[in-house]
Amino acid sequence: MSTLRERMIQDMQLRGFSPRTHESYVRAVRKLAEHYHKSPDLVTDEELRDYFLYRTNVSRWSRVACTIALCGIKFFYENTLRRDWTTIGLVKPKRVKSLPSVLSIDEVRRTLVIYPALKVFTGKGFAWCFNRCYRGGQKSEVRN
Repeated sequence: MSTLRERMIQDMQLRGFSPRTHESYVRAVRKLAEHYHKSPDLVTDEELRDYFLYRTNVSRWSRVACTIALCGIKFFYENTLRRDWTTIGLVKPKRVKSLPSVLSIDEVRRTLVIYPALKVFTGKGFAWCFNRCYRGGQKSEVRN
């Protein structure tokens, strides 16, 4: 194990990071080093920018995977190497907002026909929500 990797793990232990975080962060730095075939402390800011562009556009990493790699590499540069890093603001992935899927009336009917027990559950859930929201939480009995 390299001295930089050992030092990074020790820095994470001092901060109380979990073993899974150790694995994720070390993997992120290892992948960066493998990508450029050199030690991660020799990677420039421009190379970091290109690396995250590659991971986002070519490798098609998800937002979560990019964020984990970003946090691991940022930790390595700021805590282990004690270097300021301004690239962070440029590569943070944008949060994707998506709307929940809404079922049509026919889809709801078909679902309730297939799963009859769901009718009881849905009815009780609706009654409970109605009671909490519109009656001020007063106790009432829910019947089948």
